[in-house]
Amino acid sequence: MTDPAPAAAANDHRRFRLRGYRWVICAALFVVIAFNYIDRFVLSDLQPILHSKLHIGDIGYGQIVAAFSATFALGYALCGWFMDKVGIRLGFLITVVVFSVAEAGMALADGVTGFIIANAVLGLAQAATFPGAIKAVGQWFPKKERAIVIGIVNGATSAGVILAPILVSQSIPWFGWRGAFVAAGILGLFWVIWWFFQYRDPLVNPRVSPAELDYIGSNASPPTVHISWSSLLTYRQSWAYIIAVAMTGPIWWFYLAWIPNFFNRQHHLDIKSMVLPVLIIYGMADAGSVFGGWLSSWLLAGGWSANAARKTAMLVCSLFVLPVFIAARCDNVWLASLLLGMATGGHQGFSSNIYAMACDTMPGKVIGSLVGLGGLVGSGLSTFTALAVGWILHVTHNSYALLFAIPSLAYLATLLVIHIINPHWQSAQGGAISTA
Repeated sequence: MTDPAPAAAANDHRRFRLRGYRWVICAALFVVIAFNYIDRFVLSDLQPILHSKLHIGDIGYGQIVAAFSATFALGYALCGWFMDKVGIRLGFLITVVVFSVAEAGMALADGVTGFIIANAVLGLAQAATFPGAIKAVGQWFPKKERAIVIGIVNGATSAGVILAPILVSQSIPWFGWRGAFVAAGILGLFWVIWWFFQYRDPLVNPRVSPAELDYIGSNASPPTVHISWSSLLTYRQSWAYIIAVAMTGPIWWFYLAWIPNFFNRQHHLDIKSMVLPVLIIYGMADAGSVFGGWLSSWLLAGGWSANAARKTAMLVCSLFVLPVFIAARCDNVWLASLLLGMATGGHQGFSSNIYAMACDTMPGKVIGSLVGLGGLVGSGLSTFTALAVGWILHVTHNSYALLFAIPSLAYLATLLVIHIINPHWQSAQGGAISTA
């Protein structure tokens, strides 16, 4: 007779375990990223008010967004290294305090210069969030769960975008538009208090059971190769990640910064009227983020190779983005919302697997640094994108035709580049990634 214990153990490792303290950490990462995006999107939602109250036009607004993008790009590289150096607990404590104070400080701005300064500080500190979050996922979750967890955490970006106009619309009647910035900043400080008292790394966290700790490390690869920060660019796995972020990241920034402007200019919606279209768009983005992560994780659990599972999920997500070019010529606000929702959902699902690629192919000690380098390039390009978008809208009298046409094929092109650089989804430590 065969012993059923090994078979049961094998089946247990093929299934996701939905219990354990690591899911509390997943929820904490979701919340901090949601607050992160609330802070960013409050400015986007208030752009029509800033235009009327402070006379900040498209070019000035583009300069404000560019200031955030520039320091965010620099901060991404520095903060990725910073998170690897000081650890997740201290890294988040410092950076969340800084960006929360910077957000509240925007209430003091009276023109373009004031918003540029506040946004520069905001971008520098907020750049730490994703390198820290992806590093935390690599520490807290086994490979088979990482993509779906990243999908959940990545979905927080959309949750923040959805909540921002609600916060803005509720704050203005009571505290004016300046009060919306203060309210958004306070949210981050509440999170810091929880993080200070509750977070410890899994190896020393008393809330993590030995069984959960064993499960977290059930498919970890031994650190057979030491990779220093300075040598990251010598690995093709690094370039696959960096180029993927560079090709898709500016598109997400464009959606975040300019969709409210699109609905205001083309469909004549005010902040309150925008809430439902934004809810549709970023609700679909949330769903796409979780779906993209779930799909590749489900395929992995079904025995597919990481190469096939991740790239198939990316292909499916790319197809959802294709029709977005129609939105620019669409007179129906709900159809435009649906098309933009498909595009943002496709982006989020695609990016969930890009982040999983960093966890899959690089050792844990350099994941934060790699995500930081990718963010440096992607956000740096977004700086020029913000300036270019403002200029294009100015010279075309608010036409979004070209701006919505570019994303349509960008994701298929990105997937092709990833496949060319790393055709077998190989780890920097050598060998193809297993299905474990």
